[in-house]
Amino acid sequence: MGSEATAGYWRISDALRHAQRTAIEVENAPDKRKRLRSFTIPEIAELLDVQRWELLAACGQSDQGRFQPRMLVSFLDIKAARRALAKSRDDLRFLPQRDPEKGEAIAIVAFANFKGGSGKTTSAVHFAQHLALSGYRVLIVDLDSQGSATALFGLDPGQEVTAANSFAGWLEGGNARSSSLALKTYWPSIDLLAGGPVLQQAEFALAERAGAQDGSKIPHWAELARYLASVQEHYDVVVLDTRPDVNMLMVNALHTATGVVVPTQATMVDLSSTGEFFGFLAGYIEQMIPLVGPAAPEFGFSKVLVTRFLPAERSQVALWDLMKARFGEALLPQPMLHTAVMGTAGVGKETIYEYEPANDRKAYDRAVSSLLSVNRLIEAEILRFWGRTIPWTEAPEGEPV
Repeated sequence: MGSEATAGYWRISDALRHAQRTAIEVENAPDKRKRLRSFTIPEIAELLDVQRWELLAACGQSDQGRFQPRMLVSFLDIKAARRALAKSRDDLRFLPQRDPEKGEAIAIVAFANFKGGSGKTTSAVHFAQHLALSGYRVLIVDLDSQGSATALFGLDPGQEVTAANSFAGWLEGGNARSSSLALKTYWPSIDLLAGGPVLQQAEFALAERAGAQDGSKIPHWAELARYLASVQEHYDVVVLDTRPDVNMLMVNALHTATGVVVPTQATMVDLSSTGEFFGFLAGYIEQMIPLVGPAAPEFGFSKVLVTRFLPAERSQVALWDLMKARFGEALLPQPMLHTAVMGTAGVGKETIYEYEPANDRKAYDRAVSSLLSVNRLIEAEILRFWGRTIPWTEAPEGEPV
């Protein structure tokens, strides 16, 4: 009976994996791999906070200063425009990459919570893509054996993720393999350390090391920090997507992160889970301080992000008001709105930044505006971590955009 059941489980697993791969291939025909779309002048002008004609001129595509509404620009065009704007305006906000000579260390932001379905992966990937559009060099590290972030970048976590392109490979190969583990993605400024079932090997290896209590070895909780230290010269920001439970990879993320974002929906069930996460966080740090001293987790910022927010839902609005009153500065003052276009984009394994709207432009613009507001709030925390001033006006607190 057992063998019949497991055979059935394998059939279901294979069928679902095939369906996922087919959906990606159909959506991205004819090359069957995800590719990055072009962007409109208005959305990039809003991101860079410049006039549209200025952006066209910087892209080298102006027509005597006249704006061409249907003009599209590539990601590489945007990078060129940033360089041109930085030079013409003598303004380094167009080239925001960190400066190690000024003591700006790599920023590592962990997205974490105990409850699945909180929007953790969606938030992490959208933030990574926002950073790339904003001019940063980004590494996204998928620490979840489900590999949801990896799938959003067009890879099959079960078939295409191995020790050769995941954190499991670092634990097997050490320093010699560090520079080759992360994959280039179709986003020119984003690399991916992929996640998938192979990460179970990493969990087992770290658990075995933790149980060995061998003082001569590198602590089990420090391996991710060691890996990131070996590649940090290539990146400005690292985004960590964690699994929604207590595990060895989560512990590594906490010891590595310079900031934590905790996504949650505005429901009592989600808030209860979020409370448990913060309780775990407090207890773990208190336990580690006497054991490892300064090596215990210490964050430059920790923020709660409300996701999938529906302003028309009275119960969500009531909880949002309660959270503002109780959480104070720990709450990001803008929620991530849920719009119909979010679901439409998700069908094709696309993010909002990758989705090309057809008949739902208003919903799309609303979703992009909400993402820009939220992601700038998190980006601002990184700039403060570097000791920089914020070059834009932040949205008013408590007024979802």
